[in-house]
Amino acid sequence: MKTIINRYIALTIVPLLLLNLLAVAQEVENPHVLKQYDFIYYENNTLNFYNDSSNFETLFGRLDDLIFEGKGKISVLQVGGSHIQADIWSDRIRQNFFKFSPGLNGGRGFLFPFTMAHTNNPYYYKVTYTGSWEGFRSSVKEHESEYGVSGITATTHDSLTSFQIAFRNKHCPKYDFNRVKVFHDLDSTGYKLAFVADSNHTVVVNEEIGYTEFLFDHYIDSVAFTITKTDTLQDHFNLYGLTLETDDPGIVYHAIGVNGASTESYLRCNKFTQHLSALKPDLVIFCMGINDAYHPDFSAKDYEHNYDTLVQWIRAVSPDAAIIFTTNNDSYYKRRYPNRRAEQIRTVMISLAKRHGAAVWDLYGVMGGLGSSRTWERNKLVKRDKIHFTRTGYRLVGDLMFSALVGAYDNHLKLAFE
Repeated sequence: MKTIINRYIALTIVPLLLLNLLAVAQEVENPHVLKQYDFIYYENNTLNFYNDSSNFETLFGRLDDLIFEGKGKISVLQVGGSHIQADIWSDRIRQNFFKFSPGLNGGRGFLFPFTMAHTNNPYYYKVTYTGSWEGFRSSVKEHESEYGVSGITATTHDSLTSFQIAFRNKHCPKYDFNRVKVFHDLDSTGYKLAFVADSNHTVVVNEEIGYTEFLFDHYIDSVAFTITKTDTLQDHFNLYGLTLETDDPGIVYHAIGVNGASTESYLRCNKFTQHLSALKPDLVIFCMGINDAYHPDFSAKDYEHNYDTLVQWIRAVSPDAAIIFTTNNDSYYKRRYPNRRAEQIRTVMISLAKRHGAAVWDLYGVMGGLGSSRTWERNKLVKRDKIHFTRTGYRLVGDLMFSALVGAYDNHLKLAFE
């Protein structure tokens, strides 16, 4: 229960905070000011609740603590396919959170070195490596591998390899960290992982969850590791991803996406809940459906069942997590035929939200519904395939989603202090 003083702070500081953001220098973009297009249905840009929203009240209460008292940490997990792998949409929301209020940068969170799996990597961090690596994606049925929460695995059989991850200087905000978790196999067949650095650090191995953690006495902004065969029983190294964390309060925004991923793809990830327990999300944003809807044998019933299972996995680790289902963007088959299954996807997501006390963010409705991606394409927000967004489009989608989330948070403040 907030005190009277905290209520007063909330009522007075929030408007001042918003006004302050409006006055920020032009080179720093304000997450509250949406670029206006006459073809976007801004009135649909809300989080839609259908019954119980208590998990969101818990989430917003924790956000109150962060903003007004500087206490706590909030873990956000966004899961999807190629829309998320590029980390433009998700990173836009991440940066908007960090601009929303001072002190909300709680660390970069989970990432995967996609370059090592021979697929597209987010621009703002660079991955280099030595040795021969093979990539496996849960979205490719022919790929046989172990999979963690990332849905993608990089594997080497070379006896001595290395990899490095460094953020590009132009990226803002700066991501530095003092603890790193590397998710990999820890049984007797896996090669040994070591951090390459002159600085003092402590190593903690968590065999139950499946990661090696490196703890530093100062903050760093890049990592380098060696992977070495040290025993005749060892024959491989599977890399499932990393988290870059801090001890500071704030928001940690984990983005997990694999090209071509559907709901079924993540059900192939046998280590999903095992690794998820290290992330412990307070908010989960599901963005799977575009690839499900393109499958020739699409079944709304199976799609809903797959999501039910994924929600059960989330609840097993984070029982009180708030969940948002994101409807499909409008898209076309072969650039010519509108995909009407987006409307079936939306119907299923509303059903899921009612059953699981979740929310729906209706991207399909915000875009303008069936056929709207043509207009978005003409305005250089959607690519010619009428499936993927341009960089500008992804940033706009991130701004729209963030605005909807902040709108729900504003409603929480108004109701709490009536």
